[in-house]
Amino acid sequence: MFQTLKKIGKIKVITICLFLIVFVVVYICVCKLDVVFRKIKDNDSFSFSVLLYDLDGAFADRFDSYQIIYDCKNKLLKILRVNTEAVVFKKKEKARSLKTLFYENVKKGLDSAVNKFYLDLYEVICNAASSDFYINMSFKTFNDMFGSDENIKSLLAVNKFENKDLELLSCLETIERVLCLLPYRFFKIQKNYKYINTNISKILLTALIFRIKKQKPIVMLCDMPVKYTRMRIEPNKQDIEEFLGKIYYNDVNINKKNVAIDIKNASGQFRMAEKVTWLLRANKFDVLDWGSFPIVYDVTLIKDYKGNFIQALKIFNILGVGKIIVSYNSSVYADMNVFIGKDCKIYDSFDKRWG
Repeated sequence: MFQTLKKIGKIKVITICLFLIVFVVVYICVCKLDVVFRKIKDNDSFSFSVLLYDLDGAFADRFDSYQIIYDCKNKLLKILRVNTEAVVFKKKEKARSLKTLFYENVKKGLDSAVNKFYLDLYEVICNAASSDFYINMSFKTFNDMFGSDENIKSLLAVNKFENKDLELLSCLETIERVLCLLPYRFFKIQKNYKYINTNISKILLTALIFRIKKQKPIVMLCDMPVKYTRMRIEPNKQDIEEFLGKIYYNDVNINKKNVAIDIKNASGQFRMAEKVTWLLRANKFDVLDWGSFPIVYDVTLIKDYKGNFIQALKIFNILGVGKIIVSYNSSVYADMNVFIGKDCKIYDSFDKRWG
């Protein structure tokens, strides 16, 4: 009996040792081959594209495109959300949106449609459409990887919003939720890898996910600058160029010392814009004006128009709540808008007097 147990113990030790040897060999091979690993180790930056499309109509013909830069040094994930409703101008052709063009081309073949989409996207945002890596998949594949999470399922189910801000807030919440869940979806990602069109190998895709997750990056969601004209959405070429130069490719630490802020009460609560105004002014922020807003936001939105992300983070820390969205717009007078949502709770002497 003792000899049998001893033999079983030896087998277990040998098995564990073999497992460790294989793990170390695989890890060393990955480190040598993994471009992403070397970039993160050297505090370098790298870029990748994410494209999500709907092939069966289950997701209301959604078509989402993201251009992403991961700034390893500052642990910042800069995400440019492409407005796929923006039109593309071509010679001797009627201007049509990126989304319309994609779904027209899908009829001729998915691979061809994806390739043509990136060519069209280059016409809109130029070099920002060129990335080190790409990840393209259907919403069905995306849903299969993350659909067991009820929060993500409910976020994907919504396709109508009262305004663009609420749509972007939903997008940001989805991104943050996905980042939170990624490591726990290891086996589902591996299982669905064959349905993903990417230039990242299966093992390196998993490594990328774990490394980004491990660094706990700050998400900087940026909205692509557009203009509304002639009943259509057009890329704002001037603002796109300024946005790319000042924000997307630049160091976020380059900010103006003072920013001009406009505050709107979107909470449905009495006097919130006024209270936030005095709080920010007490912290040396220049508040130009405050007032009410007709739509109620569940979440406080800090909207950065001129590329003052660090200042936006300071406002977030002062309020203790909120989401930041970079929506570059050179024609807006204020540098930032703060839309106070229902999540913001500030009390002062007037509340105590009348409470």
